[in-house]
Amino acid sequence: MRSFIENFKNSLSTQILTGLVLGIVCGLFFGEMASTFSFMGDIFLRLFQMPVIPYIVVSIISSLGRLSYEDAKSIFLKGGIVLMAFWVIILSIIVLFPLGFPSWQSSAFFSTSLIEEGQSLSLIELFIPQNPFHSMANTIVPSLVLFCIAIGLALITVENKQALLKELDALTASLLKITGFVAKLTPYGVFAIAANAAGTLPLEAFKRLGVYIVIQAAIALILSFWVLPGLIAALTPLKYKDVIHAYRTPLITAFAAANLLIVLPLIITRSRELLLALDPSEGKNTLNINAPLEVLVPVSFTFPSMGKLISLAFIPFAGWYSGNELLISQYPTFLLAGAASLFGDGISTMRFLLNLFGIPADMLQIYVTLDQVSVARFGTLLAGMNTVALALIATCAVNDLVTLNKRKIIRFAVVSLLAILLALGSIHLLFTYGLASNYTQDQKLEKLRLLKVQNTAKSVTLFTVAPPPIPSDPEKSRLDQIKERNSLRVCYDLIYPLAYFNSQESRELVGFNIEMAHILAKDLGIALELVPVGQGETAPTIPRLSQLLTEGYCDIVMDSLSLTPRFASLLYFSDPFENYTIAFLVRDELRDQFSSWSKLQTLPSLKIGIVGESDYYKAKIKGLIPNAELIPIDSYDVLLQEENSVVDVIATSGETGAAWTILHPDFTIAVPKPVIAVPVSYGLPYGEVGLREVVNAWLELKRQDGTMRSLYDYWVQGKTESVEPPRWSIIRNVLGWVR
Repeated sequence: MRSFIENFKNSLSTQILTGLVLGIVCGLFFGEMASTFSFMGDIFLRLFQMPVIPYIVVSIISSLGRLSYEDAKSIFLKGGIVLMAFWVIILSIIVLFPLGFPSWQSSAFFSTSLIEEGQSLSLIELFIPQNPFHSMANTIVPSLVLFCIAIGLALITVENKQALLKELDALTASLLKITGFVAKLTPYGVFAIAANAAGTLPLEAFKRLGVYIVIQAAIALILSFWVLPGLIAALTPLKYKDVIHAYRTPLITAFAAANLLIVLPLIITRSRELLLALDPSEGKNTLNINAPLEVLVPVSFTFPSMGKLISLAFIPFAGWYSGNELLISQYPTFLLAGAASLFGDGISTMRFLLNLFGIPADMLQIYVTLDQVSVARFGTLLAGMNTVALALIATCAVNDLVTLNKRKIIRFAVVSLLAILLALGSIHLLFTYGLASNYTQDQKLEKLRLLKVQNTAKSVTLFTVAPPPIPSDPEKSRLDQIKERNSLRVCYDLIYPLAYFNSQESRELVGFNIEMAHILAKDLGIALELVPVGQGETAPTIPRLSQLLTEGYCDIVMDSLSLTPRFASLLYFSDPFENYTIAFLVRDELRDQFSSWSKLQTLPSLKIGIVGESDYYKAKIKGLIPNAELIPIDSYDVLLQEENSVVDVIATSGETGAAWTILHPDFTIAVPKPVIAVPVSYGLPYGEVGLREVVNAWLELKRQDGTMRSLYDYWVQGKTESVEPPRWSIIRNVLGWVR
């Protein structure tokens, strides 16, 4: 027992693994109450990233500065070729990663990530710094690395540099001490992050996370025990079995400890022994072995290894997981920016890439949790074999021991590719059919109830357009008539998620606009009558709405009406309460074609369905896509339900169209860039200035007190955590200690 305690105290990897396990157990035990640990995880992430940028600067400059120009040229030229080949291999495999994702139906509520432009990516700004201090402050790692490489190469030719190198070594040691101190906090940080994730993630999410873990582990094992050692055997005189046997101990040690640094001396020793066995002078060491090994093995930490690059696969996974899958056209940018950014730490890289591709930022905490489960060990294993392969192949290249047998290399490449495809295909089939996940998002939408309005006793929902009330004095303003009859008549139009009947037994009329109507009537202290305006039409025309308002069928149309100059003389528009985004409801496989307006302009023929009448916005879309044919349609069912639809897509708003993708997960919302937003308002009777002033003042009040934002988050973005039953937990569902 005492020896176990001593081993636990002295083994940081054991402590981290224990913290991970305890965090998961804590999250499952306490459920959503474990979210109180989230702030600890945020503190840990910030502390962990604090010394990273300074360390990159110091380590690259000092590593390059101590070399001679001739050694640097020979070693880095041939080592660089090998390193680039490894990058091509791993980045190509990352492109294949989505083949392992199962065919599970997925969809998502509207997310602001769909309309965020993200960080603009300029290759010049990414790689060539105008101000290196700006690159440091904004974590632009590629340009910072280039600056440091330039300084390091220049330092090679500088005389009397030993004093500077000594100071840089001291600064490196100081930064490593900071990192070492923060590393001691890793068990606590991992515990907090794992507890928060395990306590708040829906249980069905764990199956999706397992997809990433299994794929990454399988690919890491294939690369570590077949591709890289096989490549060594194909290019050098070394044999496959000798390589596996020589590095078995250091690789297993690195995997168990999740730390490659501790086995570097052993890797160098085993590499020297293997290469000396190739010495044709029978041990007289005529080969140049020591210098390449002693430079390439440590410097391999400066450049992203395959073990680090494989973590980029999290970005396609995060897109698939959140319903924002990467488009094919985005992969070149993703691979280039990802590989360059990984000169820094993985967390900063993931934060940058998530923002760049509009994937929800809360996926970062999931990455940290998965990193401790998979990358920390399988990634370290792959990084170890990457270091071995780089050292052996590059050293053999320096000594002219590399041979290129095309037939042998092609045969090896084909077998390796088939092994990877077989693994991905097997995982795809396993999760698609053996561990299938049921689609439940549509149930979530249909079960939503009013968020802030608990008592609807003073409201009446009509199902047909009722005759308008007869005012006692037609000369009175509409506002006075409302006060006199003590009720507000609100016209509504059925459209998800603004106004629709949920699946409750009572068939309750719910939605963003419906709840806003309840709150308006309550704030005015009067009853509410909800009057439909469709009469079979999915989208009533503005002239029809103007008629209903003028004749008194309703006092306000609480539909999201686009501001249209042509109809400003028919009714009053309230002040805009939100900006809705022009988007298209498309089949999943067509999403890539709708990523930008410039792409749409190149399509030879496109039939766009337009629900309702809006000449102003028809003209706007026609101006943006001249070759498109705009076809008026009665409802979304023309595309969603009909097999041979007369339209290819439907023009809609991203905010409302996303709800249809939840009910029909084979469709998705595409928001062309640059984003075009349209202000939307409520409709009021023309000439009723007093009523318009009251509504505008009320809208401003609801905007300022946060009501409008909370309803938008709930109905449009699907942030329903506040009303959902607590996540399953042991303390609640098994022990019954809390309710």
